[in-house]
Amino acid sequence: MRSGRGIAVAAFGCAILTHHDARAQDATLHGVFTGSIGVTDNVTSAAEPPAGPGPDADGFGTASPGLIFTYTTPRTAQTLSYTFSTSFFFRHAEASSYSNVAVWSGRFVTSPRTSLTLGASGSQGQLNTFQLEQTPGTTTPQGTAGGTTTFVQGSFNEGFSFQPSPVWSLGQAAAFAVYNPLLDRPQRTYSVTNTLNANRSFRHDVAALALSVGYTHFDNVPVTDTDPATEDTYTSRDQLLSTLVASWQHDLGRRFSSQVDVGGVVATDLAGGAGSLARPTGLAALRYLHERGDAAELAYTYAATPNVFLQQIQLSHMLTLRAAVPVHAAWHLSVEGSASAQLARPLETNAEGDLDTGPRTLAVLTDVGLLYSPVIVIPDFALALRYQHANQRTEARTAELPDTRVVRNTLLLSVSGAFPRRMAPGSRILMTQPFGSAGPSGATRRQETPSEPLEGEAPGSAGAGDAAR
Repeated sequence: MRSGRGIAVAAFGCAILTHHDARAQDATLHGVFTGSIGVTDNVTSAAEPPAGPGPDADGFGTASPGLIFTYTTPRTAQTLSYTFSTSFFFRHAEASSYSNVAVWSGRFVTSPRTSLTLGASGSQGQLNTFQLEQTPGTTTPQGTAGGTTTFVQGSFNEGFSFQPSPVWSLGQAAAFAVYNPLLDRPQRTYSVTNTLNANRSFRHDVAALALSVGYTHFDNVPVTDTDPATEDTYTSRDQLLSTLVASWQHDLGRRFSSQVDVGGVVATDLAGGAGSLARPTGLAALRYLHERGDAAELAYTYAATPNVFLQQIQLSHMLTLRAAVPVHAAWHLSVEGSASAQLARPLETNAEGDLDTGPRTLAVLTDVGLLYSPVIVIPDFALALRYQHANQRTEARTAELPDTRVVRNTLLLSVSGAFPRRMAPGSRILMTQPFGSAGPSGATRRQETPSEPLEGEAPGSAGAGDAAR
């Protein structure tokens, strides 16, 4: 009898341990969908006369279904997602676009003091100048080349963090990306970036120092030629960006925080022998986060970033206001949106053969949506009425040519959903990323605040994936 009781107790204990291990591993599969119908007064983002033929209006529809698989254990968290997006115009079929996007991301606790993040993404599709793939609270000005382009794009990123003490953390992050338009003379772009950062946490503050070095190669870049009678020529560009920034974050009470980044960036022309160009860089931001999901940010940045669509590295000033706030809790109504202004100048070789900045581009973008989300009735369902206004003016290179101005207004009604319901949707706006934050140990606040989900983890609000990128 004692032997039988011992076997029974051992079997019961094994069952408990096995059940615990099974619960420690969590695998979920979610389906997501976004669809919309709307109208725009500028289908192809055509320039105003006399620089262009002028805008043409049309109605359009979009659909974006996707699957998201997550697998978590006590030491790992992985997400695999696939999204198909398509947009179609009623009178301008040539402007329609589509994309297939697959994303994998993983976080691994490699020891009590170290962690590793890995990620990879690939996309293929047809790109058009009309883009609505971002939600209203995450939209940013992004220039694209005119016309329709079929492309493939891929990226890989890696990050490693080490915490030698409760107040110190060190991080390293690397990323590689390639953009390849499928043309007779493909204007490919390759970029590699590596970042090192160190953070020191205080009771209500975080100090950080980040060093980033990025190399970008542009293939088949058209050489500027104002004479249409001569044959176009092409060249390649190899540019290096080195950035050193000191950052300070401060908690202003329970829900407000501020951040100031100050540093410098040096751009170097490696292929053309045009030398280097040094500029200051920085960030100033005031942020608000509430436990129930309300969020807002006012931020200013001055930075150098590559644009794969225009094959340029741009120095840009940007002022952005983002917010997601409830309008009437009982009616499940909320507003989310962004307003931004950007003044950008590309890095290029001037007439004397030196590295300098090109013509200025001023872009203003306003994107706002009224969101109805009856989460109690239908899990993760949202209906949104969205309006977007874009206005961009680029200076002409010579006095004889007119400035290029593109204006577009868009109104659409969108529906989005996910099943089954997710318990942690995260923030609905995209906070401005600090310099050197590509690594897993980017500057973080000492006090806990609602965190944003992993890429591809939360269902997009109505309007996400509205057009192929």
